[in-house]
Amino acid sequence: FLDFMAKYLVKGIVRVNKSVTFRILSRMSDRYQGSYNPEGRQSAQDQIIELLSALPRNAYDPDDVLQMVETAGIHRAALLLHQQGASAWHEGGEDGDRRAQHFRAAIDCYLGDNDPEFRLNVFDYAKKECSGAGSASEEESATLKAALSSKLASLVELDPIRAAQLVAELYVEDLDDVISALGRSSKHTVSQFKLLHAIISGDLAKLDVVSSSVLSANLTMDHHQTYLRLMAKLHSDMVYHYLSTHDTYRADEALKLCQQYEITDASAYLLEKMGNVSSALQLILQTLEGRMMALKRTIRGMGTEFFLRTSRAKFLPDWKKDDAQEEQRKKQQREVEGVKRILVVALDLCERNAGTATQHTEHGSQLWFNVLDRLINAKGFLRLSKEQPEHAKVMAGVLSDLLQLTMQRLVSSVPLPDLVRKVTTDHSGSRLGELREMVESLLSTYGHELDVCKGAVHVMHDDVRNMEKKNRRIKLRGACVRSVMQYPLVGGSMGPGFAESYAQLGSTLSLGEDGDATISDGGHSVKDQQTGGLAGALDRLRASRRRTTDDVQEAKISFLAESDFTFYRGEVSEAVELGQQRLVGRLGEAASYGSLHWMSN
Repeated sequence: FLDFMAKYLVKGIVRVNKSVTFRILSRMSDRYQGSYNPEGRQSAQDQIIELLSALPRNAYDPDDVLQMVETAGIHRAALLLHQQGASAWHEGGEDGDRRAQHFRAAIDCYLGDNDPEFRLNVFDYAKKECSGAGSASEEESATLKAALSSKLASLVELDPIRAAQLVAELYVEDLDDVISALGRSSKHTVSQFKLLHAIISGDLAKLDVVSSSVLSANLTMDHHQTYLRLMAKLHSDMVYHYLSTHDTYRADEALKLCQQYEITDASAYLLEKMGNVSSALQLILQTLEGRMMALKRTIRGMGTEFFLRTSRAKFLPDWKKDDAQEEQRKKQQREVEGVKRILVVALDLCERNAGTATQHTEHGSQLWFNVLDRLINAKGFLRLSKEQPEHAKVMAGVLSDLLQLTMQRLVSSVPLPDLVRKVTTDHSGSRLGELREMVESLLSTYGHELDVCKGAVHVMHDDVRNMEKKNRRIKLRGACVRSVMQYPLVGGSMGPGFAESYAQLGSTLSLGEDGDATISDGGHSVKDQQTGGLAGALDRLRASRRRTTDDVQEAKISFLAESDFTFYRGEVSEAVELGQQRLVGRLGEAASYGSLHWMSN
């Protein structure tokens, strides 16, 4: 009976009292709790939401129904009831405090939902309610904004970027209060950092440029200093990148902060920025040595059996790796990446201070040489000769990679004579084997640069050849001349003395639009008296067009020299074999393009 009544209640055909409605909803709630598969629970929840949406709010007791669905864990039905309690469409039904309570509870329902995509709808809901779109007055809107502020930390944890966008639309004038409120509680420190990171890092700008610009304009130096402090505490590996890409911080306070949390790369960068380059490099190199010692201890702690199993795995693809071995390998990889990262910081410092001015070249080279000496002498202070052969081999491979990385960066900043002088002077008494890695790195790096230069030269020569071929094709290509000085070559009448009236020794024949050629001398049109010769050439040109051979017509090539026809037929003329001048046949020499070729009668 209750199920039957539920169908007609949804359709609006019947109306029942509140007690019957509550019994119907209670039966649906029991069905939800009694179902153990997701499909059944979803179906029961949809039925409850459908019925609550169809009934007016006075058809049931909202508080009793809300308590029932919350006890049963039907979050979306509870969300619907809380949304109705927080909305203003039933103005006068709830006071401001009750509305704020429902509003906070609705946000909790969103955050507690199992669907990640559905949880993100909370931002649109909060924006709609607090912006005044669903509120009865500005006072109620302010009440909801105050209620929302207590949930900002949870919203930031859900999605920092969307939370920052929400702050830009609702709290831009109270930005300092919002950031300070997040920092008052130690458990919300992470949320405070995430909100600032979304604004300062540019993540918000990718989603909403306007909101990003508004919030960035309202951030003060204290906000940036707070961001840096939280970054040093929570994500020390991000500090160096932030300092090197931003200038919105106080250098002296930032240095104390980095020294407090022992962030070497950031401390060295700040020392360099304050003018103490040598101390900055010395600090980085000391850290580099410490990390290499830590890497050696990590490799030593793995034992020789680890490397034997690793070598077997290279030849046996089906070799089973245990979890402990994989964890050791990852730990070693993290140590190696840490060593390379601090070395890159040192190389960046050398690059920034090597090419600032020509007079600083020697000083810049010395910075590079300090790093190079530390790597060359690494085998000594690491005492690899006293380590197990497997351990020493791994460390030697790491040092070789570090040296190769250094040489690749060094050769672009240090002149080759300085580098050769460094090797031959400082290590003149050393055996070649001790310097083998450095020499090999030097030669391979410069060899790579030579290969690049050779490739560039080859490409240039290839381009030149292609250009020459293109120019030759243009030079040998015939032009379609339909008329000369607007007199047609075919079917026209020029008169016996036409050519002589325009011809002059040294004149050029220029082709204009629609195949009309003009006679010019030095760029100016020539219209002087007869000097002879052109009439015969034009007569021969017209005659040759009438005598075009069948083989040329088939090949669709016309008005070539006799030697060109011979070449087209696959033969070699006698003139070509003997190196004689090309025989001029139906058309003047192609080498005479652009000028009028005179042919004798």
